[in-house]
Amino acid sequence: MTLVVEDPVGRGFLRGGGPGASSPRRLVLRPALGGDHLRIDAVRRRDWKWLGPWEATLPSGSTEDLPDLATFRRRVDRQQRRGESLLMVAELDGDVVGLFSLSNVQRGAMCQGVLGYWVTGGQAHRGVGSLCVAMMVDLVIGELGLHRIEVNVRPENERSLGLCRKLGLRREGLKVRYMNIAGQWADHIAFAVDSEDLPERGLVAKVWGRSPL
Repeated sequence: MTLVVEDPVGRGFLRGGGPGASSPRRLVLRPALGGDHLRIDAVRRRDWKWLGPWEATLPSGSTEDLPDLATFRRRVDRQQRRGESLLMVAELDGDVVGLFSLSNVQRGAMCQGVLGYWVTGGQAHRGVGSLCVAMMVDLVIGELGLHRIEVNVRPENERSLGLCRKLGLRREGLKVRYMNIAGQWADHIAFAVDSEDLPERGLVAKVWGRSPL
């Protein structure tokens, strides 16, 4: 399930980094397993000023415990082996620049998952999030057969709202006080895409006019 985009800037999938900045040679989106979680956690910690305001938190009185990294690593790898979740790490020339997590996967009368994601502050303006979300949709719905993906975005998160609009995700409404974020119950706007929405050639091809692979 490893997805590789060669020369993503030159081929028009990502924006350049500005005058004098070098362009990445390769974008890789692949399952995060084992030792990958250590690298991902280190990046999250370094970029906490950027990522922290959007992080889910446990409210007062919660019976859920936050696992340590080793416990989380074992738990999420078991879930992935059982097909209950899918964590894909995004790398530019080998450096971790984001994580795209499909959770709450169901394959019964409801055949869906919830997609969450983050991209490092240094790469947030280049289109990494849009491209990787589109590739996730093409993979999960187009290849793995899930019927529906839901994305929930805080109303003040203009970057993620722009991502959903760019990809043409269906806006389904406001979820009031949906999730505890940074210590407070936060509203979210629900977006979704399902197999009936998916273009014949895939979402990436529709938005960018070409296949990335």
